[in-house]
Amino acid sequence: YSILGCEDHLYVLDGSSYTDVTPDGYVPPNFDQYGSYGAADYGELLYGLDYGLVAITTAVRSSNVVTITTAEAHSFPVGMSVLIAGVTDATFNGTFTIASVPSSTSFTYAQTASNASSTAGTAALPVADRRPQNMLFTESFSWTFDNWGEDVLAVSSSDGRLLHWNVTEPVAAPVGTSDITDIVRSSNVATVTTEDNHGYGVGESVVISGNSVSGFNGTQTIASVPSAKTFTFSSSGTNTTGTGGSVTTTKTIPTNNRAVIVTPERHAVLLGAGGVPRRVAWSSRENYTDWDFASTSNTAGYLDLDTESLLVMCAPVREGTLIWTESEAWLMRFIGLPYVYSIERIGFGCGLMSPRSFAVTAGRCIWMGKESFWIYDGGVVKPLACDVGAYVFDNIDPNSGPLYAHGSDNGVFPEVWFWFPSQGSSVPDLSVFFNFQESWWGIGNTMTRTAACSAGVFNFPLATDDLNDVYYQEAGWTAAGTPIEQDRYAETGSLNLQNGSAISFVRQALTDSGYGYDSTQLTFFSSFTPEGAETTSGPYNPRSDGYTDVRVTGRDFRIKVAATQDAEWSIGQMRIDFVPKGGR
Repeated sequence: YSILGCEDHLYVLDGSSYTDVTPDGYVPPNFDQYGSYGAADYGELLYGLDYGLVAITTAVRSSNVVTITTAEAHSFPVGMSVLIAGVTDATFNGTFTIASVPSSTSFTYAQTASNASSTAGTAALPVADRRPQNMLFTESFSWTFDNWGEDVLAVSSSDGRLLHWNVTEPVAAPVGTSDITDIVRSSNVATVTTEDNHGYGVGESVVISGNSVSGFNGTQTIASVPSAKTFTFSSSGTNTTGTGGSVTTTKTIPTNNRAVIVTPERHAVLLGAGGVPRRVAWSSRENYTDWDFASTSNTAGYLDLDTESLLVMCAPVREGTLIWTESEAWLMRFIGLPYVYSIERIGFGCGLMSPRSFAVTAGRCIWMGKESFWIYDGGVVKPLACDVGAYVFDNIDPNSGPLYAHGSDNGVFPEVWFWFPSQGSSVPDLSVFFNFQESWWGIGNTMTRTAACSAGVFNFPLATDDLNDVYYQEAGWTAAGTPIEQDRYAETGSLNLQNGSAISFVRQALTDSGYGYDSTQLTFFSSFTPEGAETTSGPYNPRSDGYTDVRVTGRDFRIKVAATQDAEWSIGQMRIDFVPKGGR
């Protein structure tokens, strides 16, 4: 199976068949929203913090002071202007200056009016303080997936819930919540059957609602767990069967998360856990439903990082988990009890171009940054020399690149690939690749690929395009049936044999491809001055004896060797007959 996350749906690919497993209540990204950080009113606000819209739980006004309680951490500082809207009692609505912040989920402001209390509404930056709408300041969107045995854990950054899916389940579901197939009471024991793997344990409290037998609804304590999809609780009464409804754990499962990853030690790890933008939290070992950080009998915990910017993405590496903020790299390592994990900063100025612009291979990680490429290897982050860097950063679209650029390990060849949108494009339509075994870069064919994953479960890498087609990469010799022949080529750099002091004449070439004389063709590019126009000569095809007759004159030369057939092809040693001619 392969799981594919789209902006508005979640699909599972089984062979050539798609199944929509989008969870109920899924929240897709809203690309009309303003960015999640910064403000135009620089003098009033602290630059770089996360001032997103938050829901209001209660609003209480007493002695001309209003206390707002929010449903999640708000990150608002004292002195910031805040827009209150949608409160049931409209007298609370308006723009105010925060006077104090008693806790991460509350703040106060002054308002002269009679005492009152109300509920609902939102708190956010005033419109005047938001950055101008621009793709550069739109919060980036990403899906993250990881295996939990044969199951999948997933987080969509726009939805924020920790999701779970198993091949036996009709759709993905939030961890801790399951739809009920039926509840059967027999001999004062009620057996609940759920549509998906519920993940509950003996002694855990759950809330059942919406079942057709009202007596089953309410808070119940699990007595036994016969299987992954059943559990029992004590229930006095006549034997009966109820259908429908849902069951939810009373445990607190973090929401508003940014990303998820599973460590080799079998902890589920969440970035931006619970809506705290700099928090890295992990579940208890072997239990992705246990996030009780106050318990002394589990191994769940969290660390709030002292970062320059917000957490963006994570990836598995040999030494642990690599974590990126918008401008830094951190390494999360397992250290055992009592602290379980440590997280240390290992790089500055090395943030990702986009949340998915990285590739992991053999315990290392290579990624496209905002101005260069980087590599993590053996606990060290360092710049990665890139011969095609100018091609990438001169051509990438400044608005779409930070949203849609992405990378992937190849899995068939020792290569990592990076796709990115060209100037004016909103989809990744250009690509480069790096052969990490031989340390050389190449430029890929012009093709649109919106996401990709390495070979492994499948024999070939998978990639998708903007038409919702899925491709096997590296399978066969054509582009989905379209010949590519001369698009498969290699090109030399400048061959300035006489340091520009004299003109040369090229008469003949002898290639050695190993696949027949007619498998290659040559094209020469020549010029007479460093800034002069380049002349294209060819393409030239070899004779049956392997020699290629050419007629090219110039001081500087480049040679392009291209394939002439959609079949296996290589370039061996090439011999060129250069004849010196006169000077200037």
